[in-house]
Amino acid sequence: MASKSVYPPSVKPGIPKIDQIPNGWRKTTFGDVLDIVTRSAKLQDDKDYQLVNAKRNRGGIVPRDIKYGKDIKTKTQFYVKSGDFVISRRQIVHGACGIVPDKLDGALVSNEYTAFSAKVGISLDYLRWYSHSTHFQQTCFHSSIGVAIEKMVFRQDEWLEEEVPIPPLAEQKQITELLDTWQRAIDNIAKLVEIKQKLKKSLMQKLLTGEQRFPEFGLPAAISDLPDGWSKVKLGDVAEILFSGVDKHCRYGERPVRLCNYLDVFNNQYIDLNLDFMMATATDAEIEKYTLRRDDVIITKDSETPDDIANSATVIEDTEGVICGYHLGILRPKQGLDGLFLGSLLMLPRIRYEFSRIANGATRFGLTLSAIAKVPIWLPDNINEQKRIASVFFSLNNEIKRLLNYLNQLQEQKRGLMQKLLTGKVRVKGS
Repeated sequence: MASKSVYPPSVKPGIPKIDQIPNGWRKTTFGDVLDIVTRSAKLQDDKDYQLVNAKRNRGGIVPRDIKYGKDIKTKTQFYVKSGDFVISRRQIVHGACGIVPDKLDGALVSNEYTAFSAKVGISLDYLRWYSHSTHFQQTCFHSSIGVAIEKMVFRQDEWLEEEVPIPPLAEQKQITELLDTWQRAIDNIAKLVEIKQKLKKSLMQKLLTGEQRFPEFGLPAAISDLPDGWSKVKLGDVAEILFSGVDKHCRYGERPVRLCNYLDVFNNQYIDLNLDFMMATATDAEIEKYTLRRDDVIITKDSETPDDIANSATVIEDTEGVICGYHLGILRPKQGLDGLFLGSLLMLPRIRYEFSRIANGATRFGLTLSAIAKVPIWLPDNINEQKRIASVFFSLNNEIKRLLNYLNQLQEQKRGLMQKLLTGKVRVKGS
């Protein structure tokens, strides 16, 4: 089993090595293909200036603050131009670098940054992608000294002497275009996920409060009122509340079970048999009482902060052999309450606030059975309206999950393709 790195994910330690380079590529140094660009800025007190940051993890050059010259504490500032490759010398071991976009042309950076232009033989757009490679990141780490990772000093002169394999300009352009196309596809899916999540948030505020209704069930409510056919009740009136005490141990004489534990609920909105439940044991009485049933809503009843308590997940199919684990509570709907509707309702900020308000503790917070039973909720009296509302969120959640899975696949594929293209293990057509 591989040991866990002592460094954060943004840091790629190691000694940079270059394997045999492909035909047509050349081995050179960063100093041979990059020029340092210095454009000193004389600050004027009554003029405003755009400041920028280099984000970690190759996150690019992004806007920070707009300040008057008199309010900028570090007076040694430099202009950057669109197309510059800029690094933060204090954060480069974390991958803080990128190309200055057009909208930040003429922005300022302090003397803790370095801007580069390209000499003949390299495209800075290619370098933008090459900065994601393991080799580039290792050259930055190898050229830095220090004990604490957050205080490492970047020895820029040594870095400029590090070797780098460079493909011909035409191949650099092809690699850049291919990876840019892949990134645009990723960005489009990410925007679609964001749109769906905003739609879900908007619909939750409307459908789960009766502000918007399906016409066949009645008219929407006035602001701050419940619509006709809706009731305000206490959670204990419409659901049986159970706290499980089944832990993760396996004991002789008990029956083997699959255990739905804290992270299963924390990381999922729905519970079904496709989840990878851990194995444990339980008594016959525990199995009888805590086996999960379709429509059960499971909540996390303990947390390190009150704001993070009562995360919920709804059981969407019968799960014979799966029982609820320790640190969790089961809300088992009584007649007239739909579990999927309740699961959606518990995600509303107003309901989550009620749970955080009643959580007890100092360093760790918890809920009691009696406190949960008193939490006020509101719901349509007609269970068919509950089911109709719940179906909207069930479909939306599944669509968002599908898009996120696709997004993760694209990102993983891009990472693999990038490492192969940037080392020449895979060549673009015509190379």
